[in-house]
Amino acid sequence: MFPTRSGGPAFKTGINRRKPGGIVMSEAFVKAFKHVKEQISKNVPDAVIQEKMPEFRDGSFVVNKYIPYSPPLLGMAFKNPVFQITAENLAKVEKIAKRRGLIIKTEGNTIDLIDKTGTRKAVLRPDLYAASNPELFEVIGKVLYGLGFDTQSQLELEDGFSSALARLLADKMLVTKAIVAIFLLFVPALWIAVSLFLTESLFYPRWILFLAGALAMALTVYIVRLYFRENFPELFEKIETSQLIRREESKQT
Repeated sequence: MFPTRSGGPAFKTGINRRKPGGIVMSEAFVKAFKHVKEQISKNVPDAVIQEKMPEFRDGSFVVNKYIPYSPPLLGMAFKNPVFQITAENLAKVEKIAKRRGLIIKTEGNTIDLIDKTGTRKAVLRPDLYAASNPELFEVIGKVLYGLGFDTQSQLELEDGFSSALARLLADKMLVTKAIVAIFLLFVPALWIAVSLFLTESLFYPRWILFLAGALAMALTVYIVRLYFRENFPELFEKIETSQLIRREESKQT
């Protein structure tokens, strides 16, 4: 049986947004994103959002910081310094940035990751880091701040074939779409549709079989879409802090 959407947003039901290969879209980041988006929709000033920012937890990850850059960033502030700017850590940052087409900019104890348009995508400091999306937030936390280092994190630091594998796994949408394609092949309605398109009948006109096949294909698409909307919301919902830019700022830019 395919699930239906009845529990509301995943952050309210406590369901982790798991991705292929055990990868998790940080629930803490998603909760914080929803919270800030709601506050901005109510025209709450940035200073108030910063001051009253709650803590959103998901295992080792905590999002407790809102930085009103343009676009804003969401991150984790530590009580004590955790990250140090060393040659070894800079090499790690460079690998993370390079695999995502980002540029490193260092000033004092602050490292910014910037895309080719000059937009800041992440900021790293000894006692704080923040990012523009949950995937980058998790990778930085695991690789550089020791928050649940795992096999995926280790691949981020590898070269050669392992490096290529890391780049592939970093493209979460590609992996998810591959899962969708495989899943689609096993939906019975698809094969019913194919058989109706290919089979000739002694009793029914050809156009009726084509119509039935089209209906079966539409049913297949509906079933797959319903299932993946519930279990892989990243296919339909993009979590990116560029959506948190206030309307006044977007008009000025």
